[in-house]
Amino acid sequence: MVLFGRTKEIDRVLALIRSPRESAMTVTGGHGSGKSSLLAEIPKLHEYRSVLFRANPSESSWPFSGLTALLNGIDDPALAPLTDYVATSPRGNLDAADISTMLLSALRQWSADRTVVVIDDAEQLDPASQTVLGFLARRLAGTGLVLIASMRGEAPESPFARLATLQLENLSLSDAVRMLEAITPGVGSTAVIHAVATATHGNPLASINLYNQLIRRQLQGQYALPVPLHWNGSFESDLAASISAFSPRGRRALDLLSLSYRSSAALLEEMPGDLWAGVDEIVSAGIAVRTGSHLSIQNQMLRAHVFSAMQPAERTAYHHALAAVAEKADRLAWPWHLSYTPAVRRDTSFTLLRHAIELVRAEETQSAVEYIERALTINPWEAETAARLGTIAEVLFSRGEFVHSKRYLDWAQRITKNRALTLRLTGLDFQMELMKGNSVRPSMMLRLIKEFGHHDPGFSACLLSIGALHMAERWQVEDAEQLLEYAEHFLGEASGEALAVNQRARLLAGAVKGSVDQISRAADGGAHSSPASLLLKGRALTYAENYEGARDLFSLVRNLSVASDANWSETARYFAADNEIRAGNFRSAIALIDEIASSATSQQYHRGMCNNFLLWRAYSVGDLVAARDCLAPAQEFVSADVPPPAAAQLFACQGHFALMRGDLEEACTFLSRAVEIGVGFGNPALLRCEADLVEVLVRTGHRREAARVLTGMEYRAAGLRSRWLRMAISRSRALVAEGDHSLELFVQALNSWQKDDSLFERARTLLCYAERLETSGRHKDARNALLKSKALFEEAGAASWTQAVDAMLLGDHLRDVPEIHGPALPLLSDQERELVQLVARGRRNKEIAASLFVSVRTVEVRLTAIYRKLGVQSRSQLTCLVSTGGTVPLPELAREPSILAV
Repeated sequence: MVLFGRTKEIDRVLALIRSPRESAMTVTGGHGSGKSSLLAEIPKLHEYRSVLFRANPSESSWPFSGLTALLNGIDDPALAPLTDYVATSPRGNLDAADISTMLLSALRQWSADRTVVVIDDAEQLDPASQTVLGFLARRLAGTGLVLIASMRGEAPESPFARLATLQLENLSLSDAVRMLEAITPGVGSTAVIHAVATATHGNPLASINLYNQLIRRQLQGQYALPVPLHWNGSFESDLAASISAFSPRGRRALDLLSLSYRSSAALLEEMPGDLWAGVDEIVSAGIAVRTGSHLSIQNQMLRAHVFSAMQPAERTAYHHALAAVAEKADRLAWPWHLSYTPAVRRDTSFTLLRHAIELVRAEETQSAVEYIERALTINPWEAETAARLGTIAEVLFSRGEFVHSKRYLDWAQRITKNRALTLRLTGLDFQMELMKGNSVRPSMMLRLIKEFGHHDPGFSACLLSIGALHMAERWQVEDAEQLLEYAEHFLGEASGEALAVNQRARLLAGAVKGSVDQISRAADGGAHSSPASLLLKGRALTYAENYEGARDLFSLVRNLSVASDANWSETARYFAADNEIRAGNFRSAIALIDEIASSATSQQYHRGMCNNFLLWRAYSVGDLVAARDCLAPAQEFVSADVPPPAAAQLFACQGHFALMRGDLEEACTFLSRAVEIGVGFGNPALLRCEADLVEVLVRTGHRREAARVLTGMEYRAAGLRSRWLRMAISRSRALVAEGDHSLELFVQALNSWQKDDSLFERARTLLCYAERLETSGRHKDARNALLKSKALFEEAGAASWTQAVDAMLLGDHLRDVPEIHGPALPLLSDQERELVQLVARGRRNKEIAASLFVSVRTVEVRLTAIYRKLGVQSRSQLTCLVSTGGTVPLPELAREPSILAV
């Protein structure tokens, strides 16, 4: 079984198991949080022997029954006498303290390898067994046992109290969605899965139970979701207990609030009886919350329980009373409550849909969804329903609510027969897929427009222009130009905004090809320019390498307060991050990518770009663990039918940072694949991987192949006005050249750098220059070039490149240190051996870092690796070991050093 969203919990469990010390941990979590699933996976996570034991609540009244069963599960001859003693002795003669002492003594004489004991539902063991195991859990040293016990909650008086605790929280929305998608792939819609994950607050068991019931409803032909989402499960007793102490007034208020997602306070005040006292009671208890002029039950599982507990006649009576009051007091609530009474009218569903649009525009999406689902329950298949659903889908899409928009879009497409509406719905579907980053063939868009375009020429022009800008952004310029050419048939009836988007799409297509002369260098956009138009102008400026002008426009679009611009605002965030990467401003790019990573809504956009950004960020800060986690989804995405730039950028990113790390073979593989795809884009300044490939080939001794790649890059760069290309080609020429000519070309490349050029690219050139100086025997000049490159990398925020230069500076400085001979030194690399020699001379970490122009952290990390390799824990031990009389410890006996030893 795959455990979704439990990576951190599993890592902590593994850290406990593999720790050199025996220890214990309790795993706590509410009903349905997945404790049993996590514990069941533990034996599969490690190489030690495991004993998985589940408490039997039916034996909780038998003293020591749980302990006896556990010892039988361990099944070791050394423990057999104790097992027999506990099993055969009269229960009244057994004392928990004596048994605890006997068990601890037996375990300390135990010669078995490490054993992991896992106890599920430990609080259901008999009290005597809990006492013994709680005593043992605090005294595991020398026993070879690791004890992990799960329980609902940690009571202060429990024998397991105050042990290390791992609290299992509910899953995040994304993890709950992934879990449900894995259960029945391709069966339930994404919107239903999201609704379940939201209603259950990510509780794994509740999500699975509710989802299975909704799937059964769907198979029975009931496609509209019940409101509220309710089910029969194992949570009823817990939910009933949580409200059992409320007074009758509080229960009545709770019943009324459960009838809708949110209730108007003014409407409740008009209800007869002393209702407000009950409202105050449940608000004070934290069950309900007041937001502005509305009240709602926070826990949707509790709301569903309260709703289901009412008799149908009682619910109808409450709805009837609320509808009577709401007819004058709350026009939005009136059709909602009316729809549950016998007085419901045919047009009630259309009224609900009209109000749903208002709620979406007021950013009350969850309330709107309930209105829509209720309307579809009453009247799901009429033509007017399809038209209103289409409008709802458009409004939801403009707010970035892709999941709900797709559900109602698909529903409308199933029932409409109107050709103009079919055009708009299918066009909206295309726009949604493009905004997500998925592949859409231009031929499909053209086929749609050719068949239905004359029914709505204005929309056709807008759709083709939007499709063209997406194709241009994916560097598919020919496809973009094809769509723009066909759009000319409809521009006469297009809106002003559609015309502006069309013109800027042409501008973007030209910028992608490298035609930047027609792009104004100023970051202007008229006062009445639409967000889409401003965004496209900014993207064109990025390709024209006017990064400052693009930055201003992206900031303008992102700061727009109009909710209808959500899609363009989110896209501006992505374009702004790419703008900073291209400008070489690592620090700013990382900050923007962190915004994307922390935003649940932002990550649904441009998925290929998002995956590559997260991977780039992990590599750029030197976090290889995070990079490994980000690589899997990125590779999975590019393995599907996605636009070529996504795959090319992934390969270029992997190759770039492999080059930085010195993994030249890996770098050559990825960069060659990226260049192979990138040739099709025409403009070498887009992908920016050929200069890296030239450097890799030179470093690996394939100078002739590097020259061929350079020639191809120069040929494709002819006529392009790109400052980046100028710098990259100058550096590549210097790398391919040999001897003094190479040094002359490096000097020319550095002297040609201008004020607005990339600091990062200048640092790259200085780094290559330093290495060429080193091979020429000019060690002092090489060191100075390294120091300058490090300063520029630090200024740009390129942490991983700074660390790479630190390593080179460390190795360069230590060449001049006289050698100390010792028997331990052959175990170390050259750089490690030289660092040990400095330590042996009594220099402290701060002194070493200052003299080498590296950070103290860099010195500490390298010393930690040396300590681990040699099995020492302090500087004095290291100095003694490398002295003439030191003794080299055997590798298999070396102990893990403490990180504090540095």
